Parts: sequence; structure tokens; C-alpha cells
Amino acid sequence: MTSRINRRALAAGLLAATAAPAVADVPANLRGHTLRGDDTARLPGHAAFWARLPLPFSLTEAWHKLSPATQAEIGGAVLGMALANYVYGDGRAEADQFTNADLRASASDVADDLLNRIDDRLWVLLPDLYGPDGDHPCWAYNGGMVYPLGTVLPEPAAEPAPVASVDPIFSAIEAAEAARRAHQAMHEGLDEGDDAQMARLDALVDADRAAFEALGRVTPNTRKGDVALADFYLRTLDDPDGQATAHLEHLRNVLAGDAA
Repeated sequence: MTSRINRRALAAGLLAATAAPAVADVPANLRGHTLRGDDTARLPGHAAFWARLPLPFSLTEAWHKLSPATQAEIGGAVLGMALANYVYGDGRAEADQFTNADLRASASDVADDLLNRIDDRLWVLLPDLYGPDGDHPCWAYNGGMVYPLGTVLPEPAAEPAPVASVDPIFSAIEAAEAARRAHQAMHEGLDEGDDAQMARLDALVDADRAAFEALGRVTPNTRKGDVALADFYLRTLDDPDGQATAHLEHLRNVLAGDAA
């Protein structure tokens, strides 16, 4: 049997797009009564949506395939469903509700029961529209709109894992360490009387200071980056009494524990 959701969609469209013809034999007690607002706008047909489905016939044609007795049966059920929903009063303010809560609950049950039974009734009456028992209708297959029932679909492809962003602190630390190594290496065998060597040393000192200042403007965006920055400061800290080093080591160990 096709899914209840699909069948309900067709049932709703069929009932919204059509209307039962007047029954010729009107009971005497109803003769002379007029309809309230019968000259107002009709229910929407949603033609744009139904045009997307390659149905074997229009919904209006489907309605007229039913016998007058069946039209009256379904039309009466639709009226009953709408009236039961009115009594239920869902969405209305409490002061506007029917006062009997049990009556309202029963009305909700009646509306749901009628919807389900209309759905089942139309499925039996119009197999070309709804499909045979246990399968989709031919028009859905011919239109390439459904898989055969029971088809095992492949698992959707997993989305690629997001590429982790590179913490900028690592490249900044590397640049600062390279500048510091070049500066320190220049002191080995330095001839302070050689103007060219002293000029080279001055340039390396400036580059070391600039790299260190640039590092201070970079903020780590990972906990491992925090740890790497603390390690760098421990390696380069000038701390004769060791107090600042102890404090920094404590901070580094805290960060490393969180990063583990």
C-alpha cells in the first residue's frame, strides 16, 4: 500500500479541486434553505502543483468517476470532518472554545478518524490514481518519481572532514626563533673592530627585535598553540632569580594539561 502521507496528499487535492454535484432528491425539510456565501471565491485548485504529476486523469475527472452515492458519502464525510474540527477548536482562544472538554476531545478523534477513512476509501475506489495494493501507481514509476518498494538505497556519501585551520602562532614562533638564532650566531668569532661585521650584527639585532614584537601581536587559536608559545618564552626568558620562570612553567603545564 502506498504511504499514508502520499495518499493523503492526493485525497486532499481531490477533495479541494472538486465538489459533489447537487443531489436531485433534496429532503423536504431542506428545501428552501440557502447556502451562506456560495457566491464567494472557490477553494484553490493548486493547478501548478498537480501539473507536476503525470496523473492518468485530472482530479475533477477522478471525482466524476465516482457514483453519485459515493460522492455524497465522501462529501458528507468532508463536511463532518470540518465540523468536528470546528467543535475541537484547535488554535482558538480558550474563551472561544466549546465548554465541554470531553466533547472537544471526541471531536478531535472523529476528525482524525474521518480523514483516515476518506484516505483509505479513495485508495480503494481509484487504484489508477493511488496505485495497486502494496505498490506505487504506474504514473509515479513512469515519471521516474519513486523507487520500487523495498529498494535498498546506498548510504549517502560522507561529507569530507573540515580542514583544520593552521594556528598562526607556530609560524610566528618559527620566525622569532630563526631571527634569534641568527643574532646569537653572529656573536661567535665577532670582530668588533670590523665595521662590516658590526653593521651586520646591528641588522640582526633589529631583525630579532622585530620578529619578537611581531610574535607578540599574534594570538594562538588552539590550546597546543598556547603551549608552544609558553615553551618559547621559557626558552628565551632572561630570569636570573628564576621566579618568573617558575610562574611561566606553571602556566605552561596548566595549558598542556588542557591540551592533552
